[in-house]
Amino acid sequence: MDRRTFLARGAGLAGLCGLAGCLGASADAAPVLVASSDVDFDDAGALVVEAVVSNVEPDPYAATVVFGPEIDGGTRERTADVTLDPNSTRVVRATYDDVRRADAPSVTPHVSLRDVRRVRGQ
Repeated sequence: MDRRTFLARGAGLAGLCGLAGCLGASADAAPVLVASSDVDFDDAGALVVEAVVSNVEPDPYAATVVFGPEIDGGTRERTADVTLDPNSTRVVRATYDDVRRADAPSVTPHVSLRDVRRVRGQ
């Protein structure tokens, strides 16, 4: 092995070892997360925002799902409370009956979580 290869591998190994603590599970990792979100319109033409919410912990958790789709430059917030069993995934929907397909040519889904909390005593 020549000197450059040795130094390059040594530097790479030192960098990897330095980051080893950063690559593991974080103490502040989110127990509940929004895995994906999408928009659609129901049969009546109303806007439906859908979120796939997952609990990645071995304990039950509850959270408030905040739907804030951007509709033609404005945001319309709705919330839904959800309780998730340990290591489970659920689809949560918010329907906007007052937003029709014809009135919303541009919709961007924005979904977040707040008030994430462990459910005790279940």
